[in-house]
Amino acid sequence: MFHTVQRFGLARSGIVFSAVLGVSMLFGTPAAAQKVINVKLATATVNDVQTQAIERYAKRIEKRSEGRIKTELYPAAQLGSNARMIEGVQLGSIQVYVGPPAYLTGLDSRFQILDSPSVFKDSEHAQAVISDPEFRDTFLAMGEKKGLKGVALFLYGQTSYATRDPLRTLSDFQGKKIRVLSSEMERRLTGQLGAVAVPMDFSEVVPSLQQGTIDGVKTGLAVFTSLKLYETVKYVTDTKEAIIPEVMMVSKRWFDAQPEDIQKILIEEGRALEPELNAWALNSQEEAAKTWKDHGGQIFKLSEDDQAELNKRLVGVAAEVYGNHPAEKELYGLLLKVAEKHSK
Repeated sequence: MFHTVQRFGLARSGIVFSAVLGVSMLFGTPAAAQKVINVKLATATVNDVQTQAIERYAKRIEKRSEGRIKTELYPAAQLGSNARMIEGVQLGSIQVYVGPPAYLTGLDSRFQILDSPSVFKDSEHAQAVISDPEFRDTFLAMGEKKGLKGVALFLYGQTSYATRDPLRTLSDFQGKKIRVLSSEMERRLTGQLGAVAVPMDFSEVVPSLQQGTIDGVKTGLAVFTSLKLYETVKYVTDTKEAIIPEVMMVSKRWFDAQPEDIQKILIEEGRALEPELNAWALNSQEEAAKTWKDHGGQIFKLSEDDQAELNKRLVGVAAEVYGNHPAEKELYGLLLKVAEKHSK
């Protein structure tokens, strides 16, 4: 049975392994046949689709392996910031990580491609595109040379802004300090709004809003409610100019050391999990809007004129960002091709 681990997690794992080893020695069963494969699954968030991902994946791989795999869950950045967790996966000290691919742009700048604006009509369209094998398999393979093996790609939601002051119009964004991911795309998009991009790890968002270090944060509405951000700020502006994707990465070093049947389980269960997570994420967007309002929050949408102006400002950003980078430009072209296929 998988369990969320605090400080006692590693000790418990050691006890489990010792017990299994002792039984194998007592009854003469080969130790290799009874070896427990310990898997740490980590993410930065709590009570959202990222935690759903590690919980559901843990259940699947434990069941499919018939007890050979034992999992330990570390949500809420228990194992450090996103950067530290990614390093842990590269080293093999963390076996599974879930988070936005924009955190991986330091390893390969192509991971920012899914942050591109004006590609997807809505969440259902985005889900169809990122699940298409032509795009999905290419995207998930990009981290292998950096020690990361992609096993799942799914949707968190569409973008919105939670802010200390109400942003009812496009001009209200002018000069506001907005927390974004660290990709060039995120920074450029924020600048097109007239706001100031402030790259920051997810774990720093709440105290930074409380202290006034930032004026707002760009991500999905479900993130705001999972953080109970309505206790800190009351305003959300729903722009939906882009999506928030999620990726599940397995340590390549660790994966390569596993038996073939375990490798098959890890790959197949990641793929099988995607429809569940996409459905959960779609439902959570509707629930999050209700939750935000139930706690006294307000949600604004831009006027038709402001939304049209926003789209006009953003539509050319991707071409500018990728124009001098052939690999990024090629992947962006693939994304647009697959998006067009699923628009029909």
